[in-house]
Amino acid sequence: MGKLDGRVALITGAGAGIGRDSALAFAREGAAVAIVDVRDARAEQTAELVRAEGGRAQAFACDVRDWHQVEKAVAAVLAAFDRIDAVFNDAGTTRPGSVVSTSLEDWDMVLDVNLRGTFHVSRAVLPHMIARGAGSIINMGSVDGLAADANMAAYNAAKAAVINLSRSMAIDFGPRGIRTNCICPGAIGSPAILRTLTDERRAKMEAVTPLKRIGRPSDIASVAVFLASDDASYVNGTTIVADGGLMARTGFPI
Repeated sequence: MGKLDGRVALITGAGAGIGRDSALAFAREGAAVAIVDVRDARAEQTAELVRAEGGRAQAFACDVRDWHQVEKAVAAVLAAFDRIDAVFNDAGTTRPGSVVSTSLEDWDMVLDVNLRGTFHVSRAVLPHMIARGAGSIINMGSVDGLAADANMAAYNAAKAAVINLSRSMAIDFGPRGIRTNCICPGAIGSPAILRTLTDERRAKMEAVTPLKRIGRPSDIASVAVFLASDDASYVNGTTIVADGGLMARTGFPI
């Protein structure tokens, strides 16, 4: 028996990294998984990995910045699976820069993917969850939304907004039986991050993290599974920090 037997989960940004590991983790706990990603080939690769382990999955191409694409994708998920029990808004992106150096295009991209995308997907799914009187929405925050990192103005702002949007949704829709929570990872070694991480930078991250390692995508996937399951039936409007103890230090040491 899995923690998510008989349920359907929609995961955005599921073509790689945390989203892909989460799709596999949800499926291993019995959920059917709607794999949503802006890159259809990556979404299909994740779906194939799930199916190779005996799980149920279907890929859906969608740019979460575009409301009409999101509406269409959610309708397609409901047509394929008849229900959506959990949503993990994992799709995200970042661009470095201060308020002065960040281009208007980069500002819009980071806010649109991280914040507007979370809003779009939640807005599209919530009427279905309200009608059923149940659901779990999990939003992807970051420790950068709690204590700002240098030269990351757009990302810091977007993730801080996602954290408070999650609280707002918890207040508004908790009475309807829908729980909304936020995960704030620290440094996570997703494939995209590892490709750009120098040995020096990685060593510094590991040195300042009390657990002395950077996180794995599966570390965050496990938290998402918990929040989607009945084990978290009384968890609503909270922010779970999964950072190896980084934020336990005074200030923001990286």
